[in-house]
Amino acid sequence: MNIQDRIVKTIIVIKEAGQGLTREQIQSILLGNETEELQALELDQLESFGIAEGTDEEDWNAIFDRAIEEGLLKVKNQKQKTLTYTSEAKKFCKKPHPVQLGEDGEEDNFAGVGEDELDAVMRGAMADKQDELMNHVTERSKRQIKLIHAIDRKIALDDFAESENIDINDVLDDLETMLQNGKRLDITYFTNEIIGKNDIEEVRDSMDGDYDLDSLRQEWGDVYSEEELRLLRYILS
Repeated sequence: MNIQDRIVKTIIVIKEAGQGLTREQIQSILLGNETEELQALELDQLESFGIAEGTDEEDWNAIFDRAIEEGLLKVKNQKQKTLTYTSEAKKFCKKPHPVQLGEDGEEDNFAGVGEDELDAVMRGAMADKQDELMNHVTERSKRQIKLIHAIDRKIALDDFAESENIDINDVLDDLETMLQNGKRLDITYFTNEIIGKNDIEEVRDSMDGDYDLDSLRQEWGDVYSEEELRLLRYILS
């Protein structure tokens, strides 16, 4: 999970809570830690509870600090030290841009496959170096590479998810992460089959260029499932 993904998830948590939260509360919600405080405030009932489960606890304070520096979060109450999101955060969630940590400008250790690596995979130039690459990238990055090859062979995304023993939402997460890094993959062979080309065009015409997920839910949520809405956002954005 790269830095911008973590910031987006932080904003989602605060937005859903509808109130300023302390750093400790935000982190506990993100990681899915069922503390007595969260239970008493019923914050463990949020849909976003555990949205970043499995990430390292010690990295989140640096993420919060960076989001404040970017003008995406701000201190709401100095005494209680609660954080809230800014108007810029809404724009960031719609179109996240790469965010870096540290003075040296290096990405954190949770970024996916680097741009050069993905470019090479997509060009088919790394076939002879794939074993070496696989030894140096994260498990998710390995899956992203497999996904690129699967899409190149026009394998259905749900079949790919089943073969990897993951949920289709994990596949969508990977697609969106790569898209945020400037890597768009052609999945129309799948969406035309699942949703239908004509139906996709109908959604395109009705939304007038506004393909935000919340807007799609409001307009088409009674017609399409959450996974289909995410697919629509991906191919239309």
